[in-house]
Amino acid sequence: MGNEQVDVQDSSTIVLRREFPLLGAYVAPRTPIERRLAEIWRHALNMDQVGVNDNFEELGGDSLLAVSIFAEIEEALSIAVPIGSLSRSPTIAQLAQVIDELVAKREK
Repeated sequence: MGNEQVDVQDSSTIVLRREFPLLGAYVAPRTPIERRLAEIWRHALNMDQVGVNDNFEELGGDSLLAVSIFAEIEEALSIAVPIGSLSRSPTIAQLAQVIDELVAKREK
């Protein structure tokens, strides 16, 4: 799974250790949109958890993965989010704010 390093501590013990970029403290999703985005990102990035302040690219995300994620966002939230939003809003917290703004405009 993901980036793993085998660490042989002695002849009878093998430890698999996931290597992730240093991202700072984990901040859990707080809103329904943040929770759904975190679920989508976790699945797409094959990670156990994604915090709302984690950066998509620093987590290993690329443009092909972004296309997949945005298709899933559109299906899950029934809203088309411009894929360029990710470069300006690379965290779940920032992207959730973009989505909130799009929803507010749509409801006017």
